[in-house]
Amino acid sequence: MMLTPQQLDDLYTDLCYRMARAGESAATPILARLTLLLMHEVDDAEQIRKAMDEALREFPAVVTLESPH
Repeated sequence: MMLTPQQLDDLYTDLCYRMARAGESAATPILARLTLLLMHEVDDAEQIRKAMDEALREFPAVVTLESPH
């Protein structure tokens, strides 16, 4: 079942409010943990890689690192 655009917007807004309540210093750990939990739920490496590519599309690399992939 796909989420509707309104459901996505509602979830995004809810996440933003929850992270704001937790404080700016908690944002990175919260997003990291949420990402790992959702990766576990998706359970499809190719789909996860596509989502990572999309999420990073507009953020150019600022550091050169050797990637395992």
